[in-house]
Amino acid sequence: MAAIFGLLTCILLTYFGHRGYVETVAYSAYRAGTLVAQPAEVVQVEHFSAAGGYGGNGSSQEVHFRSPDGGEWKSLQQGRQAYFDLEEGRTVRLGLWHGHLVTVEGRYVRTPWSPGAALLFVLLPLAFVLTVLQIYRLRRPKPLFEGNSSGKYVGAAALLAFGSGLVVMFIDGVPWSLAPAFAVSVLGPLAWFTVREISERRATARG
Repeated sequence: MAAIFGLLTCILLTYFGHRGYVETVAYSAYRAGTLVAQPAEVVQVEHFSAAGGYGGNGSSQEVHFRSPDGGEWKSLQQGRQAYFDLEEGRTVRLGLWHGHLVTVEGRYVRTPWSPGAALLFVLLPLAFVLTVLQIYRLRRPKPLFEGNSSGKYVGAAALLAFGSGLVVMFIDGVPWSLAPAFAVSVLGPLAWFTVREISERRATARG
């Protein structure tokens, strides 16, 4: 079991580590004004509407761009209020970071975390927690916490991970929220139960 949880943790850390790095550095470059300007032509503008499903009723606009040297990008805007007023054939100014589209005409267009990625993020703290617990049990049969508190620790991590995932999913433009969300989800319950365990053992020793 420890190997399975460890493998899952490595896969999730690899995915979110790279994604978090790209989003954080791209956003920092946008704030610092160091994006690479790239003229591009609007080659296609598409509109989509959805009824029901995960996101409920909604609409989106997808715009495809092509640079004179053949580079291609696309932006996806959710909600009519965020649509670009663009026509096919128009030349616009893109802001790029290492080939990643960050801005269109100065407007930040990246969505740091899709709903699917944010929900997948919920599994990361749990995989990490379960990996630690399984490795500990392999080395020492005695439970990590007295009174089977390890199960409560996993439950607390799950609740915090779910809440953190909602923050990551709904607060756009804050790509750095992944790091503190993971830290709070994993280390918060661990610190609480560790302090409580130490206090209970000291009280037992004095008694």
